[in-house]
Amino acid sequence: MGLLFNDNNEINEKINNEFGNLDNHLLGIKHNDIKTGLAKLIASNLFYTLDSNRTFILYFSNKGIHEEEISNSLKRNFLFMPWNEISSFDVEVKNNKAIIELVHIGKRIGYEIPFNGKIFGTNKDNLKKLEAKDWNKI
Repeated sequence: MGLLFNDNNEINEKINNEFGNLDNHLLGIKHNDIKTGLAKLIASNLFYTLDSNRTFILYFSNKGIHEEEISNSLKRNFLFMPWNEISSFDVEVKNNKAIIELVHIGKRIGYEIPFNGKIFGTNKDNLKKLEAKDWNKI
């Protein structure tokens, strides 16, 4: 949904207006573990397709992770997940993507961070910057 209706300029403007820079963000797609993905696939093919293609802006600050789903509109507020509420944070880098998995207040959340694609072009460089800064954690 977000991939069809938003472009890089709109996304970058939203991030820059909210946080003042573009270095600490990644654009990701919802990532389900195998068990959750399989359950959703069995429950409904349509739900699985829609849920698996949700796109997010992730901004990493020293206070925590700010998340906003990209949809037909960028006029929403960011959801804030403070670092002290995140009990697990893992990053696995593969050839053309990274998988970020975290546990926020007991709920597992996963994001796939592609390195190629229309709006994902800055992900690889931003990921390297964020890793070098330890994700801006205090």
